[in-house]
Amino acid sequence: MRKVIVAFDGTHYSNGAFGLAKRLNESEKILLVGAFLPELDFSGLGYVFGGGGLYVPLQIEIDEDKVDENIQRFEDECVRNNIEFRIHKDHSPYAISKLQKESRFADLMILGSQKFYENLRLEVPSEYLRDILHDTECPVIVAPEKFDYPENVILAYDGTRSSVFAIKMFSYLFSDLCDCSTTLVYATPKHQPEMPDEDYMKELACRHFRDLTFLQLEQQEMSVFLQEISKPMLVTGAFGRSGLSNLFKRSFCTSYMSEYRYPVFIAHK
Repeated sequence: MRKVIVAFDGTHYSNGAFGLAKRLNESEKILLVGAFLPELDFSGLGYVFGGGGLYVPLQIEIDEDKVDENIQRFEDECVRNNIEFRIHKDHSPYAISKLQKESRFADLMILGSQKFYENLRLEVPSEYLRDILHDTECPVIVAPEKFDYPENVILAYDGTRSSVFAIKMFSYLFSDLCDCSTTLVYATPKHQPEMPDEDYMKELACRHFRDLTFLQLEQQEMSVFLQEISKPMLVTGAFGRSGLSNLFKRSFCTSYMSEYRYPVFIAHK
């Protein structure tokens, strides 16, 4: 059994995030922790990029009746779908940091990206989401509101230990998806045209993914390639405050999540 956190932002209930948790429970029984966080007002928010992390906003809007309604809905859906569950309700200024601590003792966190973007200023969401993903101590899936369960897996590899770690964690958590058509993509930077540690990577990936293709592309070809894949899930490594990794341009992944294209699995070491 795995422990999975599904995070709801304020009064927003993410059908996509819960739907994914439901599908996971059908494959293997899980303990599902519903984390109901305060709705954050970012109007006066500041950031520290040198290690200080996210300043907690002073204003926290709480519609207790709506939050309680969402909790009841969550409980009802868990009971209906035979999912063991717990409730994490925290409206204190330290709710995000407490969620990060709980992630240390979880196998996976699911975020409903559409709801996390909905009420944020255009300049803020990528940094806010990046802070959560950077500090979370378990892998994260950012799930759109509406998507088909993946039939194709895209492994983003750039030679870093984070990208290898993400591929391994995905294979451990989603053995069912390892049977899907899988493409390991290396986007060629100008300074390193050859795939780093190619033999090692093939030895590892071929042990876990049964229908695996290796593909090397120019970086500018990545977006076109991703748009042509039907029902995909993207697997990627480090999502830090400076961006994903050398594989993608800054906010590449964030822009795709904000368009609600498909779920993204993110793990960093």
